[in-house]
Amino acid sequence: MDEIVPVILGAAFGAIIWRCTRGRTRLVLSVLAVIVAGVAATVASSEYLESWIYLLLDLGEAALGLAVGYVIAARLLPAPANRNSAPSSR
Repeated sequence: MDEIVPVILGAAFGAIIWRCTRGRTRLVLSVLAVIVAGVAATVASSEYLESWIYLLLDLGEAALGLAVGYVIAARLLPAPANRNSAPSSR
């Protein structure tokens, strides 16, 4: 059960990052999101008490979740309204 936590966190972060950012900001936030999700899962499950090697597993799972979140946001969620265009006065 503990192994699903970084995947879910990564997917949530991935969907939010995909929808709200572009370019270099997306890359930086993606790396930070994987690190945060992986560390949070390792610490919350107390796996670090046995070995910090579990962090590597959780980082991989968080990266997988981030990719899943990207796909969900890009393919399944509706596109956001264009905020930069002015409303038509017709």
